Parts: sequence; C-alpha cells; structure tokens
Amino acid sequence: MDIKKLVRSFSTNILILMVIGGVMLFQSAGHMLVSLKPAVSFQEILDGEEVKAGSHVKGDIVYVLDYFATESTYTQRSDGSRSGDKANGKYYLLPTAEGYIGYKCRQADVAQMEKISEETYEFLMGGAEPTTTFQAEGGVEVMEPELEKYYREYLVDMGYSESEIDEMGEPLVIKYVSFTAVRVIFFLGLAVVVLAIFLVVRRYTRE
Repeated sequence: MDIKKLVRSFSTNILILMVIGGVMLFQSAGHMLVSLKPAVSFQEILDGEEVKAGSHVKGDIVYVLDYFATESTYTQRSDGSRSGDKANGKYYLLPTAEGYIGYKCRQADVAQMEKISEETYEFLMGGAEPTTTFQAEGGVEVMEPELEKYYREYLVDMGYSESEIDEMGEPLVIKYVSFTAVRVIFFLGLAVVVLAIFLVVRRYTRE
C-alpha cells in the first residue's frame, strides 16, 4: 500500500464525515451494548435478581418510595451570571430484595412517579396494593459520589445505620435511556463512517 497515495485520498469533507460518525459511535456505543443484553424486570429485582453496573432493566415500576435527589440544568452567561434552574427529573428510591436502588426519571414522568409513591406509602400503612404502574427502561450505573451522599442521607433519615447501608452493597441507579434513539444514532454513525471509508477507497483506487 502506498502511504502517500492513501493520505492524498483523504479530503477535508471525508475527515469531517469520519469525525462526525466517530463521535456518534462513541456516544452511543456504551448504551448500545446495554440494549443488547437481556432485560431484567423491576419485579425480578424485587424478587432477588441481581443487577450491576451495565445491566439492562425494563418493565413496570409498581413500588416507589419518595425521591432523594433532584436534577436541574442552567445556562451560564458570558458575564458570569446564569439562567434560572430548569427541572430535569428526580431520583427515586425503589425497593429491592436486599435494600434499595435509585431510579432517575425524566421531568415529564415525575407526576406519574409521585402518584405511585403515594400509593406505595398507603400500601405500607395497611392500605390497598398500588394500582398505578409506570413502564420504564434504562441502564444501571454506579452512583456518583454527590448523588450517593443524598442517597445515604435519605436512608439515614429512614432509620438505617451507616453499617446497614453498607451491607446493602454498592449504591446503584437506573437511568432512563431511549434505546430506540441509541440504536438510530449508532447505526447512523456507523453508516457515516462506512461512507467515509468507501470514499477514501474510491479516491485511492482512482489515483
């Protein structure tokens, strides 16, 4: 292979295509791998099925305790000031066989989660089983230190000791992911990279 000839086969437009396709693949590859794994349901987690970072979770959420953290976004202006915080979802506590796991929902789903939370507490106080459910899907991640701090504070307020919280295992959180969008982005990125490679090969062959 003639290296100089190969270098000449690249153009600015081809390099841009490769960068765009590469970024799309890089951003979606992790979630794409998760989406290919067999999904574990929330009921199976409640029954004792073990999940870990990288697990794929999908099913109906039936029992929800209160939220232990919120997420918001803002815009930093050039003068150093920033816009008002915009709500971007909440982190709820879901019961498992061995303790609890976090679930990060979108802001659009907060009202539904709040309703299930209310029904869950009524059930724990001797009321009827929750009738509201929420179909959710996402990937499991290890909690970041700041989020873990709120998680532990919430459990301490519930009456758990630090040692009891440690015995529950590594703090995990299920984050909502649109795996349909992930697959679209991944295969689109793959198509862009393949197109760029095709153009390079064609230019190389013509020279």
